[in-house]
Amino acid sequence: MADTKHGGDDHLETSRRIAGEGIETADIETEELRFRSDGEECAATLYRSDTAVADEMPCVVMGNGFSLTRHDGMPRFAERFADRGIAALTFDFRHLGDSDGEPRQLIDYQRQRSDLAAAVAYARTLDRVDGDRIAVWGYSFGGGHVLPVAAQDDRLAAVISMFPMLDGLEFVREYGLRNNARYVAAAARAAIGRRPIRMAVTGPPGAPAVLNHAEAEPGFDAVCAEDSRWRNVFLAKPSQSIVQIRPVRDAPDVQCPLLFCLGTEDTMMPLRAIERAADRAPQAELLRYPCGHFDGFLDAFKAVVGDQFVFLEDHLDPSTPA
Repeated sequence: MADTKHGGDDHLETSRRIAGEGIETADIETEELRFRSDGEECAATLYRSDTAVADEMPCVVMGNGFSLTRHDGMPRFAERFADRGIAALTFDFRHLGDSDGEPRQLIDYQRQRSDLAAAVAYARTLDRVDGDRIAVWGYSFGGGHVLPVAAQDDRLAAVISMFPMLDGLEFVREYGLRNNARYVAAAARAAIGRRPIRMAVTGPPGAPAVLNHAEAEPGFDAVCAEDSRWRNVFLAKPSQSIVQIRPVRDAPDVQCPLLFCLGTEDTMMPLRAIERAADRAPQAELLRYPCGHFDGFLDAFKAVVGDQFVFLEDHLDPSTPA
């Protein structure tokens, strides 16, 4: 049973069917691609069912969480969507994984938003993809990016924001006061030397890492693929403060259907910001799961992917032949 919220103040409780639970996915074909974003190339993987018969199919463009690559966690969702007739395009943000960009491991939220928008534009050019049935999907940090991208693209058909980071100011207030002090000190040193801030992504509680919550380090370990190019280090521009990153403000401007997935045991993301965004977005639905930040890829996967497919089925209609 999941709480469902459709915009405004209307609250419902509904039992949602789990799409395909217990069914093995069919053979999925993947294609390695590259597209350009602001003059540089991003590496991407396109997932499609090799049994699809429609001339054109809908597509979900997927952006991953903080510092993660397209091989970490997302393929499980992409394969399930493709198996149900919805193509999926995953990609590495610039400076990460197999994409271009120097220095390596730079996390620039403005560039990442541009990359996601470029990925959507690229998906619309792909053979056998219906450019009017495109959704964006984002997890964690990427789950925040989908809001400003969708707010500026009224052609999108749907948006999924899974366990997102929607308010950097609230993140610092709730979880990161000590880490923010470290970040500010690192930013000061970096500014003096005219170089990016360098910090660990994750570590055990108390470690000098930006994400040192108890569930963070084991979560990254569980989600990262064996051959992943993920690295436990990131660079950031001193001019990009965490408190500036507030995609919750873009929620009212997202006009298409929008699904928020919230983990009630998530200790890493400000949950009130997700609830506020669901309140403010005109066509928002909020689903709650009794799980932590990484569990959508793990123990809660069947429930989460099932609900997401139902949402996409409702708004992308993958059964409709072109």
